[in-house]
Amino acid sequence: MEPIPITELKGKAGYELPPLMFYIERGLVNKFAAAVGDLNSRWETEAPPSLIPALGFDQVYEILASAETVAVLHGATDVEFIKPVNIGDTIVMKAVISSARERRTENGITVFVNFNISYINQEAGVVANCRQTALVTRHD
Repeated sequence: MEPIPITELKGKAGYELPPLMFYIERGLVNKFAAAVGDLNSRWETEAPPSLIPALGFDQVYEILASAETVAVLHGATDVEFIKPVNIGDTIVMKAVISSARERRTENGITVFVNFNISYINQEAGVVANCRQTALVTRHD
């Protein structure tokens, strides 16, 4: 995915990022569950719900970090979980920039970028919807 310069983010409302696809395999689920300290036996057949909004956001951040001088911070996440994700599912993440608000200061610029994200399984069923905010900052 091509980075978006910070000065262009404000005009990107409605921009659809290329879809990302993830295969939910046991190793991924085990690593995630261990990392968050949740070793529930339920995760032997399905993914912890908190794994879903973590999928792909690192790649979204790469789009926002358009230069070495740009920092990207996670601002907020609001998730609606609709159905479980099982090991063996393929999940497609579809993200749209819903809005971007720019704030200029004497030290630089910060853009508050809001995303609407849908996570869809191989049966075309939505498993989760998410709203995430990223703060994109450049100090001059």
